[in-house]
Amino acid sequence: MNFYTNFNSDAVKHLISINILVYTATFVFSQYKIESILSLYHPIDERFELYQIITHMFVHSKRLFLHIIFNMLALFMFGGQIETRLGIKKFMVIYFLSGILAAFFQIIFNTSVMYYFLQTLDFSQTKKILDYLNEEQRMNLYSSMYSPMMGASGAVSGIVGAFAKFFPEHKIFILPFPFPIAVRKALIIFILGSFISSILNLAPGVAHFAHIGGILSGYFIGSFFLKKRNEKITFL
Repeated sequence: MNFYTNFNSDAVKHLISINILVYTATFVFSQYKIESILSLYHPIDERFELYQIITHMFVHSKRLFLHIIFNMLALFMFGGQIETRLGIKKFMVIYFLSGILAAFFQIIFNTSVMYYFLQTLDFSQTKKILDYLNEEQRMNLYSSMYSPMMGASGAVSGIVGAFAKFFPEHKIFILPFPFPIAVRKALIIFILGSFISSILNLAPGVAHFAHIGGILSGYFIGSFFLKKRNEKITFL
């Protein structure tokens, strides 16, 4: 497998360029609060807009530079191979559909957390109930209800998931292991770690279920395309 093909991947280069431009714009035009407008809020939040389902994939945290760096690096490393293998159209289907489904996974998790603490999805009841919660419970509830989602993580996770379907034995490094692991095994470890981190709230502010949802979505969409491709080859 030749990673030099990544430099010739048009969709990947354009996606990276758009993400960098939007990230730069959040600093240059900070007075417009672009990240607040483009981020994805919970659907029952009054700040939710339908377009945010797409736009949240192109805005990254201004406070954490590594957020965009890791996402774009992963997109570059794995995206080129998928684009070369499937073509631009199918690559874009995996990217955007995985991003949307990843957000859906996270919203479902956030909603379950909200209902667990509130026993209702009525925002107007929040202030009354917050007084009866401890500090950690308040933070969990606030994060689930009011913190918007941003970043290409879900979409990029979908590309990595598809990569695992097409190149399951390709070796990658995953911390804390000091040796390379087959990408499919690495993603299983990552999914389990993300699930545990989410349930135990080990990394607040990270949309773990979006990562999980993105990986699973990309893997199964990639499986669908692979099956169709094999059926076409068999028919021919």
